[in-house]
Amino acid sequence: MGLICIYVFFVYLLTPIACTSDAIPIIYSIPLQNETTMPEEYKHLPLVGKCCSIDEVLIKDTHGNTVCAPSNDSSTYFSPLFSDFNHTGALVPGDKYETFTALVGNPCNQRYMLQPEESNDDEYYLLMNGSIFAPRLDHVPIMLMPGKNYCMETVPSLGLRTFVCFQDVPPPTTDARVIIYACGLLISVPFLILTIVAYTITPRLRDVHGKALCLYCGCLALAFTTLAITQLASGQLSPQACVSIAFVIQFSFVACFFWLNVMCIETWALVHHHVNQRSYRRIQPKMLFFYYSIWAWGFPAGLILVSMLMDLSPTIPMTYVKPAFGSESCWFKSDAEALPYFYVPVGILLLVNMILFIITAIKINRYQQVLALRRLARNHHSDREDQRLFRRLKRVFIVCLVLFFLMGLNWMMELISWGVGGDPFDWTAFDLVNALQGVLVFGLFVLRRPIRDFVWHRIQKIRGMNTTELNVGSMDLALLPVINGDIPERSYNS
Repeated sequence: MGLICIYVFFVYLLTPIACTSDAIPIIYSIPLQNETTMPEEYKHLPLVGKCCSIDEVLIKDTHGNTVCAPSNDSSTYFSPLFSDFNHTGALVPGDKYETFTALVGNPCNQRYMLQPEESNDDEYYLLMNGSIFAPRLDHVPIMLMPGKNYCMETVPSLGLRTFVCFQDVPPPTTDARVIIYACGLLISVPFLILTIVAYTITPRLRDVHGKALCLYCGCLALAFTTLAITQLASGQLSPQACVSIAFVIQFSFVACFFWLNVMCIETWALVHHHVNQRSYRRIQPKMLFFYYSIWAWGFPAGLILVSMLMDLSPTIPMTYVKPAFGSESCWFKSDAEALPYFYVPVGILLLVNMILFIITAIKINRYQQVLALRRLARNHHSDREDQRLFRRLKRVFIVCLVLFFLMGLNWMMELISWGVGGDPFDWTAFDLVNALQGVLVFGLFVLRRPIRDFVWHRIQKIRGMNTTELNVGSMDLALLPVINGDIPERSYNS
């Protein structure tokens, strides 16, 4: 029995004690500043935003203004309820703690008071990390941060109250460059859709490379449409719509870069297949496209889930880097927040693509020398055919290289601009090229011969007109003979 009593005594000592209503809490005050740093010795304590100094409360002065005033009344002691969180949600009711930290200062230009006893829409929970989880508020972020979105204070006649800052709505931009950029995005979207239609209706173009191009164009069209909406109408969007659009933009752009990576991998694989045909066996197209789809959809989906968890979950501490969608615009709060959730994965993909292009260029150059020597040595018909097909493959490589620079150059310039601390609009020319990318993609992948002839032939057949099937072998093809297996066997024996 004695051992049991000792055990209970130590458990009692080691368990955090919630203070009773009569206890005076110990509050460690941290003044609110532009850059507030939490001291290490306070990081393990509960945190709350407080409007006034420790011994002050909110009252109405003689002119009807709300001001902070000293108070010695024990009934007005500042002691909020802190709620913990588990997998089922907020643990309510919360507990009072005898020791906690207060971030003291009014962060609001204008504010209003929550009244959960009168309206369920004002329901909120103060969490241990200082943030307030307000799931039903439809006009502010559901996560309110101390020193930024709210402060709490005792009002003698009402008790402890929470005051939420009105969101500062930035004035609508009148910058002509923003309008031009948005219009360029909207101009690109129909051309991207036309590219998808052209490849969809033409069976000869529905190979692995063509399917990847269609999905690339689809992601880019979705990204451009939502980005243009935020550029032209961000001031009219609700916070929820703004956050939702930000997630769509993030996912579509990241997926777009992954499908561009698939096209780069496929270009490298085709060159490798052509150069090492005897020792390399390509996977069946359907299975290959399945693997590519897992790669190109899986990682963006995982990234968007992590972003949503970090941005929307109330259990994630404020010390972690959060996307902060919708706090200042329908995108990341700043480039610092965008770095782990966008720029790092995109930068890695651009680096991988660049390495693939360098390797492919080296392989093309070396094989071209081998072809030249072989033709000088024996000048067989198979060697001439091989050289002709290889020239077509080089054109495919060049087209994909152009597309890589079109897509990657603008983001490289944004990273450089962020790194040197410059104005993003200093790179307007690159932004305009990126915005008109749909027109360039349509020109590169649809208007070039023989692709446009294949598309036109298919359109004529759909219209019921009798046309002659195009002679694939006699045309200046870019990729079709390689992908569709129309490469003649090479003879290595003289």
